[in-house]
This record gives sequence, structure tokens and C-alpha cells, in this order.
Amino acid sequence: MLSESFFASTLASSKTPASSTLKDVGVSVHELQPSPALRSGFKKSSSAPNCLAVSSSHVFAAQAEKAVVHVYSRERGGQEATIAFPERIRSLAIAGAQGREVLILGTEGGRLILWETCTGRQVSTSASHLQPVTALVVDATSNFILSGSPDANIHVWSISRLLSFSKASAAGRSRQPANGPFRTFLNHRAPITALTVGHGSGRASIAISAAKDNTATVWDYQTGQTLRTFLLPSIAQSLTVDPADRAFYAGYEDGSVQIVDFFKNASIQHPLHDASLQSTPAQVSAEERWLPPSADSGAAECLTLSYDGMTLLSGHRSGKVLSWNIAKGKYASTVTDLTHPVTNLFMLPPSGLQGASTEPKVATHNIVKPRYDPSLADSTSTAGIVPADYTFNTHILSSSSPSIISSAGDRTAQLDLFSEALTHPSFPSTLIEEGLTELSVFEKGGNNAAQPQNYTSSARTEDASAVSDAAQSSRIQSLESELAALKQKLLISETARRSTSSELLQLQSDLTRLKDHSSTLQQRQERSEKDKLARRARKEERERERREAWFAAEKNGRNGDRAMRKTEIDNGAETSDTGDVSSEDE
Repeated sequence: MLSESFFASTLASSKTPASSTLKDVGVSVHELQPSPALRSGFKKSSSAPNCLAVSSSHVFAAQAEKAVVHVYSRERGGQEATIAFPERIRSLAIAGAQGREVLILGTEGGRLILWETCTGRQVSTSASHLQPVTALVVDATSNFILSGSPDANIHVWSISRLLSFSKASAAGRSRQPANGPFRTFLNHRAPITALTVGHGSGRASIAISAAKDNTATVWDYQTGQTLRTFLLPSIAQSLTVDPADRAFYAGYEDGSVQIVDFFKNASIQHPLHDASLQSTPAQVSAEERWLPPSADSGAAECLTLSYDGMTLLSGHRSGKVLSWNIAKGKYASTVTDLTHPVTNLFMLPPSGLQGASTEPKVATHNIVKPRYDPSLADSTSTAGIVPADYTFNTHILSSSSPSIISSAGDRTAQLDLFSEALTHPSFPSTLIEEGLTELSVFEKGGNNAAQPQNYTSSARTEDASAVSDAAQSSRIQSLESELAALKQKLLISETARRSTSSELLQLQSDLTRLKDHSSTLQQRQERSEKDKLARRARKEERERERREAWFAAEKNGRNGDRAMRKTEIDNGAETSDTGDVSSEDE
């Protein structure tokens, strides 16, 4: 059965909990599907917005107004450690794969701290922000960190560059320090209130930031290019992105939420990369907001989406977690009431999906507390060499069924050698064959160099040669199958490239024709407007002449109506002559 759960953290207040089960609970786990229910909780925690990070094995919660981070073990269901830092932590984020996570902490002084939870290594950056780092996100590839601050700046950091033991000198390419950001986004003119990133990479690497100037900007964090600017009806307190990066959701101070669809305006290409739409800010209508069930819900401090992207959860200052039906665009139900302000929501991956392999290969049972050893914190002192006391602590999980890798060429399956060696009661034969092959190659190379080999017998050399031939034959067959698969993939890629190129040329020609047609229509419209203005001027001139003729005749004692009719006859003759002339000119 499919099951979905989420983490929620609260900020301590003087309110009395609605039930005894919520007493002293600061971080709780709730089930969303199949039925909402409280599953477990971690006590004695009070976290501000953006101060909760959840990994596969642990929960990290930075304590409000304290320089302390509480670490909870999800396996044991209790607090594992309390980590003190030299300054207050204002935001948290997790990077890295399961079992080898890196915790990123944004500090009160405007810098970042990277903590390898499996080694205890701690790396600090320069104080690049002028104010505290209140927003932190990591991209889908765990290669980049985005940090936001009330100083209206957003910095982009490279995780590999910050954690590298051999940092390159910054004097060549950039004046930024080696532990500083490599890009800064400066388009906002007010404090940053919310920050999020999309789920894609490469050309689809988008970030969305909101500020107190009632704007939300979509931009490419790898190039720094601004893609779209949206004028929001109010200040966005929280943001989240659709799983397919087709829209984003904003939570406002009055408790309402709103969807901002990128594809609302028609475009022949992706709207975020349409140059005609990038130059003009888009106004988001206030009438399209989804209103909460009551006005006392408070600001929407945090947002998260379900796995299928059809249910939106919002945490409010009143302590309620509301569910919104995205298909209908309205409030659905109240999931829970935590009494205290809900500051963070984190949706867990669903469990119970058929065919989905969720078995981890490594696990971290205990985190390693950060150490302030200068040899670990400052990599420049080791000249790129990993320190001797740098130890990685993790648990490699044994698997009863080794993973199988299928080849697209001949559909043959090969066992993963590492999993086989890990679960085999003795050394596998394939591993012994590989070792003998390498030894044989080494011995042959030694004979060519005239090195003594007293420890090798002739019988063993023959056996090693036979094993080497068999291993080489099997390896050649494997390489041939891989080569056939690569050729097939290359053919498919080339066909797709050619079809894409032809479609692009066709689109360019169609665009040129549309531009020519539009230019022709515009010229015709301009001529029509000029003719219309000329006719109106001639009509006004005739009316003026009629009135002057009437007044002149009446003043001289003649019949004004008769003089006006005579003027009309004369003007009619002139008009017909002019029409003939103009028609002849045409």
C-alpha cells in the first residue's frame, strides 16, 4: 500500500498543546496517506523557518536564538547529540547521497559551514553576506548551494570546490577567495524572504527567489541569467516548485497560497526561455489566490508538495497544517493542528510503490561530531593531500540478492562484482581469476625488464596463462556487446539530432514568414490609419466651410440655407475630382 509521510517542525510559544501527545514535541512525523495521523515526535526542539534538515537516518534542527543544533536518530527515535557552534545557525540544508551526507549551515555572521556527518570534517566559508543567511537550498545534483539573506543578495557556491582538499588559487580566474561563492544574483532590491530550486539540471537548472518588494524572480543559477519576473499581490513567505518544474507555489502573509504557471502564456518554445516574455514582468492576479478556511490561520510559513504533485501542504503561524487540492484550486482539509507556529515541512519519499527499489546500500547509524582540527578545516595546509586522520564512517549493507546490470545489446545479465564479493562465503572465482590475470601481466612485464622472478613456477605460469586467455575472451565478448549497444544508442541519438535540426529549421522559416506577414499587416494598418485621419480632416474642413457660408449669408441678409447647399454642391464636386485623382494615382 502506498504511504506518504512528512516531517513538521514548530517554533516554541506560550500556547498550551491541543493534546498531551504534543507536549514538548518540536519535530513530528505525520502520515498523509492513506489517512492523516501522528506517527512519532522528537521533543525539546524549537526551530525557525528554514532550520530543519532531514536525511535518511537523521534529523537536524537548529534551535531558535541559540548556537545549537539538535541531532535526532530516525532509527532509534530519540536525540543522538547536541552540537554547539560558535555563532547562531539561521538555516540548514542537506547535500550528498544517502549514507554520505553533508550538512550545510547558514550562520548569523553571513557565512556557511559545511559539515561532513560521516567524517566530522568541518569547512567554513568567507562571510560573503552582510546579514544572516536565512535561506539555504541545494540543487538536485548536490553540486551547488544557493544562499539568501536580508541583504538582498543570493550567492551560488560550488560544493566540490568548498570541500576539495586542494583548492586552486583564486588569483587566476576570479578575485573571489577560494572558499567564496562563484556567482552572485543581484536583481532583488529588498530582503530575500524565500528561495527554492527546480528539479532539473543543465538548461533546466532554475532557481526561484522571492523578496519583500512583492516580486518573485525565476533565474538560471548556473549562468545567472534572469528568465522571468513576476509581480506578486503580496509578500511571499514561502515557495515550492512543481515536480515537473511547470509552475511554482507561493505562500503569503495572510495565509493564502497561489500557483504561478509558467505555461499560462502561449509560446512556441519554453516560456522561461522565450526572449519576448523575459523583458516584461508578469502581473499575478490577486483574485487567483486560494484562500484559507479562516482568517486566523496566520502566514503560510512553509510549503511542500506530495509525490504526485496533486496535493499541496502549507504550515501556518497558527499551528495548522492545511491541505490544498491543486486540481480544483482550493482548500481541501486541515491535516493537523500543532498549536505552535509551523515553521518547516519536509515531505518524505513514498513507500509501498510496486517495482521501486528503496533498499539502501550504505547507512549511517551514528554521526561524527564536527572537529575543529585546523588540518581538517584548512585544506591549503595539506597541499592537496588527504590528512592521515581523515576517516570515513559508514555501514555497508549486505544484500541477499546482488544487483543485476542488463546490457541493451544482447540482453545478458552480469552480476555486480562488489555485491557478489560482499555476500560470497569465500573469494568468488571471478575475483580470483582477475587477480591471477593481473599477476600474470605483472610477471610478463617483469620478465621483459630482466627482473628476477624466483617465486614463480612454470606450472603456475601455464595455469595463469590459461586463466588469462579465458578472462580475456569473456572480456572481449563483453566489450563487443557494449560496443554494439553504444552504436545503437549513437544511431538513435544521431537520428534524434537530425530530426531536431530539421524541426528547428522549419520553425525558423515559419517564424520568418510570420514576421514578414506581421510587417505587411502593420504597414497596411498604418496606411489605413493615415487615410482615415485624412478623410476625417477633409470632413471637418467641409463642415467648417458650410458653417462659415451660412453665417456670412445671414450676416449679408441672404438665405443661409441656400448658401450652405451651394457650398455642399461645390465641395461634392471637389471631392469627386479629388477621388478621381487619388484613384488614378493608385
